[in-house]
Amino acid sequence: MNFSNNAARIQQLYVAFFFLFSFFSAIFCSYTKVNNLFHLSAMLFIITLYFDKDLRLSFFRHDEIRRGLGIIAAMLLYFAFSNLWTNDPANIESTLTHSVYLLIYLAMLITVLNGTQRNLLFASVILGLTILCLYSIAFDYHDMLVNRHVSKSNPGPENVIDLAGMAGIGVILCLMVFREKQSRVILIAIPILFGTMLLTQSRGPVLSLLIALFVTLPYRHLRLKHIAYCLVALIVIGAAVLSSEMGQLLLARFEEMYVQSFLRLSIWRHTFELVSQAPYFGYGFNYELTFTNYSGEHIRTTHSLYWGALLKGGLVGLGMLLAVLSYCGMLAVRRLRDGMRLEAALFIFMLLFYTSQGMFVVGNPSESWYLFWFPLGVIMTTRLKSHLY
Repeated sequence: MNFSNNAARIQQLYVAFFFLFSFFSAIFCSYTKVNNLFHLSAMLFIITLYFDKDLRLSFFRHDEIRRGLGIIAAMLLYFAFSNLWTNDPANIESTLTHSVYLLIYLAMLITVLNGTQRNLLFASVILGLTILCLYSIAFDYHDMLVNRHVSKSNPGPENVIDLAGMAGIGVILCLMVFREKQSRVILIAIPILFGTMLLTQSRGPVLSLLIALFVTLPYRHLRLKHIAYCLVALIVIGAAVLSSEMGQLLLARFEEMYVQSFLRLSIWRHTFELVSQAPYFGYGFNYELTFTNYSGEHIRTTHSLYWGALLKGGLVGLGMLLAVLSYCGMLAVRRLRDGMRLEAALFIFMLLFYTSQGMFVVGNPSESWYLFWFPLGVIMTTRLKSHLY
């Protein structure tokens, strides 16, 4: 009896620390003290796995989870070993450590989301993201509006595009919790989160969010009144935004899209030229671009997760990443059929977001854990028929 009680207490502790980590990491990106919460949670989770046979076996009994984690582990292992053909092969130890962290994070996330505290975890993440957005609006409004960057004191991502991406994740999570709980209180966060996305003037995250929600609409259940409500809401929101200074700047940013597309294409062309010299296995995990674009900008990243995977891991590495995304895409289709449209929207948002952003996503806890790994964990879970806070 004491043995089972101790195991239950350890499980409660790891869940508590995981909730704390999920909340604070949504506000403070890459902070050591916040990351320590993850390490505590991970250690307690491993102890729980040791004592709880049912939990341990659940990862093997559930086909979707077993296969998903297996494919992800294979991809992480490949990119860890890709350090061997770089200038710093000893970096393999660090990459393997981060890979283990990610697998443990996904295992904990999946375990919690498959339980009765699914919506509570979503709510804690929403609260953290809302606090981050409120801070950014209150203290970095001018910097984001005029200069498109945040101050050094901002606890969130250094890049406003990543900040907008995290806010987009928050919008979809709000809709998930509202769908399950029908609580209008959670909807209060949406204007704050979406307003932050607009304030950053980041076209990619805004378009990714709108497209992800549009393609996952329940068209069979839509009525004329629903379409009318949406049109009225879009007209009102559009008029309010475009009449503001922020709206004019955002409109100007969209008008610049044609010119900006050539900057991206020049980066990708240079990436492909490099890849042609090492097509199969790439240049290894820690390789970065280093060239000056025709605009005079010094470029270090591929501005695309997919081309980053190709550069670092070659065709094999890109194939491994696509295997992960294809499998999770299949799960997203299943979720759509099961009525979990917003979970599928979260996955689609991530896919679109990383088409023109990022370099790679393996490392210590940072914004990429929410922007890439969190949607993968969500899509590998199914909601219960009833959820309790």
